[in-house]
Amino acid sequence: MSYLHEQIIEGLNSGVIGVDADGLIIASNSAAGRYLNFGSDRSLVGEKLSDLKSAAPIAEVMDEVLATGQPISRRVLQVEAENGAVREIGLSASPLGGTDDPTGVAFLFTDMTERRELERIEKLNNQLITLGELTAGVVHELRNPVSVISGMAELLLRGMDEQSQGYTAAKTILNEASQIEESIAQFLGLAKPFDMSPGKCSPDEAARRAMQLCQRRAQEKEVEVAYTPNEPLPVLYADAERISQALGNLITNAIEAVDHGGRVSLTVREDTQQIVYEVSDNGPGIDLEPGEDIFKPFFTKKEAGTGLGLPIVRRIISAHGGAVTYENSKKGGARFILRIPTSP
Repeated sequence: MSYLHEQIIEGLNSGVIGVDADGLIIASNSAAGRYLNFGSDRSLVGEKLSDLKSAAPIAEVMDEVLATGQPISRRVLQVEAENGAVREIGLSASPLGGTDDPTGVAFLFTDMTERRELERIEKLNNQLITLGELTAGVVHELRNPVSVISGMAELLLRGMDEQSQGYTAAKTILNEASQIEESIAQFLGLAKPFDMSPGKCSPDEAARRAMQLCQRRAQEKEVEVAYTPNEPLPVLYADAERISQALGNLITNAIEAVDHGGRVSLTVREDTQQIVYEVSDNGPGIDLEPGEDIFKPFFTKKEAGTGLGLPIVRRIISAHGGAVTYENSKKGGARFILRIPTSP
């Protein structure tokens, strides 16, 4: 390959890989290594395509092209890194040396992860608008009778002996009514439009506020929740209350996921004009079936879950121009990452 050809291929934003008939990589560029989660500084030339874990879906396409001699265009594949992170790539493949007896395959692909995520967010927002119009009013009306039930239960408790059977029953009514009120608040927080009040705020203060919101639940379950700030941090232009709410939802989910006496950690740092929050735990991690989306409203694998916490988190972070992702840690447990631009 001439120097000029190498420069042209290296300058492309799309990933380029060429393999021979045995699947040996004979050409690649930096973008290919980056999109396949190897980093842009690793050369893939000389490696076997089928030996690269994240390139396994591409190796299957290679076998198809070599067998049929026909090109493939605009196929969407998912590639997985060692840490469990998944990328969606759009790929085209062409046989080398003619269609009758191909001597190899050339691949051209690009990362569609961000684009797909934006499409999913737009679709979700449209669904939420429809959902809000149909049901938010009905749910709002439920608040009145639930509030009456809670108030009556509190009145009954004041005049009862704590050891009596009636006290236990009234306490149960109050607790269940509180759960209903919490679910109503979550639903309205997701379905109804919400106002943002952005301003200059401290990333550290938003994190500490989130810790306070979850302190009671952590104590009840005897879960250690550790916070590690990475100072100095720049000022964040955001709605501090909303950021604390999103972090609080993630921390609460982590507390619910770990065993009694487990551990949850929150860290915050700066990365290329972004504030990055990470919430990790030592629970069982995230185990999803194909097609399942933990950010889809009402999707939950918890017996008492509403499936609204994570959609609310994504809605808040998206409104700030940021993104929320997750992965399973190699040491066990799950990690959620919030990225928020420091300026609007």
